[in-house]
Parts: sequence; C-alpha cells; structure tokens
Amino acid sequence: MGLLEELQKSILTADGAMGTLLYSYGINYCNEELNIQKPEIIEKIHQDYIAAGADIIQTNTYGANAIKLARYGLENQVKEINEAAIQIAKRAAAPGNQFVLGTIGGIRGIRKSDATLQEIIDSLDQQAIQLLAGDPDGLLLETYYDLEELKTTVTYLRTLTDIPIIAQVSMHEPGILQNGLPLNDALNQLEAIGANVVGVNCRLGPHHTIQAFEGVKLPEKAFLSAYPNASLLDIDESELSTSQMQIILEKQHYI
Repeated sequence: MGLLEELQKSILTADGAMGTLLYSYGINYCNEELNIQKPEIIEKIHQDYIAAGADIIQTNTYGANAIKLARYGLENQVKEINEAAIQIAKRAAAPGNQFVLGTIGGIRGIRKSDATLQEIIDSLDQQAIQLLAGDPDGLLLETYYDLEELKTTVTYLRTLTDIPIIAQVSMHEPGILQNGLPLNDALNQLEAIGANVVGVNCRLGPHHTIQAFEGVKLPEKAFLSAYPNASLLDIDESELSTSQMQIILEKQHYI
C-alpha cells in the first residue's frame, strides 16, 4: 500500500531531526557526507527512530545539493551522497516496511540573493534524479522560508515524477510566512500546483504549530503535515554575562 493510501485511513508518525542528533554526537561538519564516510551512524539513527515508533523516515539529504555541498568542496559528489542516503534509509526500513522519503531542503534563507531560481532548478534536478532512482515512497521538501522557491521546486519536480510530494514551509511567526502571506493561503497554493501533502516544519515548536493550524482549513485533496522543532530559545538574561548575551544575539541574527 502506498503512502497516500495509508494516509487515507490513519495518521502516520514521522521521524525527527537528523542534524540535531549528529551535533549531539559531536559531529559538526557536513552531515550529508556521512552517507558515504560513516553510513553506519546514519543507519543507526534511522533504526532508532523506527524503534521509537516512526512510520516514516527521511533520507539524510537535506543539504545534499551542489550549492550547499560546495561549502565543503563536495559539489562533485552529489550523486554518490544521495545514492548512499537512500540505500541506507531503505535498508533500515526494510524489516518493518516503513515509508522512506527522499528529503530535499530549501536553499534560500531570508535573502532571495542566496540563489537564483535557475541555480536552484539546476541543483534540484541533479539531486532529485539520484533520489528518484532509489525508488522512494515520496519526496519531502522541508525548511523553505521562501515560498517562491518552494513553488518553483514543486512545479519542477512534477515534471520529473508523479510520486507523492510533501511540501512544507517554515513560518516567520505562527500562521504567517516570511513574506507576510497567511499560512492557509500558502498551503492552498502548494496544493494547487501538485503537492499531495502540505504543512510546516522547523523554527517553531508544537505549541505555535498547533496555534498556526487553527487558522488552516482542511485542503480539498491534500493531507496536512507538521514537523515542529523544539521551539525558540527561552533565555533568562539575568543569568547571562554580557559576552554570552552578545553571542546569542549574533546567532539569532544569522538564523
């Protein structure tokens, strides 16, 4: 039974963060390179999420595109990194028949100048072809702050495949995107161009995610998804030194 057919009869639980766990292990380099350098670490994380009850796991490919891999001098290893990622995930999911999603992350942050749409499409094409070759149960598009980029990505992927596409935005404030558009309007637009599942992920935690969904009408055909994180920092400024507070403010500026 396929992913969409299963969603028609039950709520599915997905896995959680990959990068957060890797960081907790002391790994702070290129998470995606581990698919070929330390595959056993990635497979163990998949297995642990499955053991915790995940019905869906996602490949370790959030930043496995040429633009992001270029930061580490790995832009010529897109094929190898994505191939390995989906093989690892499918191997981990095989005993329990969990669904495997090929993950594609957003490239633009708060600035459209981070990449042109043509650069994004070129990078997307290279990554998507490798993920699709591994026969995933769907594609997961996550952490997109720029709706224009996400819509371009969904539209282009629909020319490559008819498998389920999960399209998720990252909100600026509960119920509001970075460009000021209400979440409900954004999800409707994503459904209209071919996304099978629409929703949100990252930045905000469970409380604000639920709050945001209170203003969302059920789509006509698409399903809803929510991948909240641990929410924003709760800082007690009275216990911080001036230097510590400055570091936090600098980090928040670049998030």
